[in-house]
Amino acid sequence: MKKIEYVQVGDYQLPNLKVEEIQLNRFGRAKLDYLKKYDYGLYFKLISKNKLNDYLLKVQKEADDLYDRLVEEYKIRWNVTEELKQNDQMKWVQMMNSIKSCVDEIINKEIIEI
Repeated sequence: MKKIEYVQVGDYQLPNLKVEEIQLNRFGRAKLDYLKKYDYGLYFKLISKNKLNDYLLKVQKEADDLYDRLVEEYKIRWNVTEELKQNDQMKWVQMMNSIKSCVDEIINKEIIEI
């Protein structure tokens, strides 16, 4: 764990809070944006303890796993098969887009916006 560096500002030493850049996918970036806009207390707490990147990577992995699992469940539930893909590609694309939209909304409500 890195030690926090301090910067002298007048009579005070303030923490030099810089976040290392990591590669985040859309779920990680969405959670970061949510923290900055709506949960600044948690955002500042994670930055000050140097745990923001770990937290975002954990949320990202959780969202990715849930996304993959839910897409497969919805494909089975809505009978979106490879046979449908071969017979009627436009309907298959429409169904898959609907599934992905539903799953994105679920992930936003269950993981990103909490």
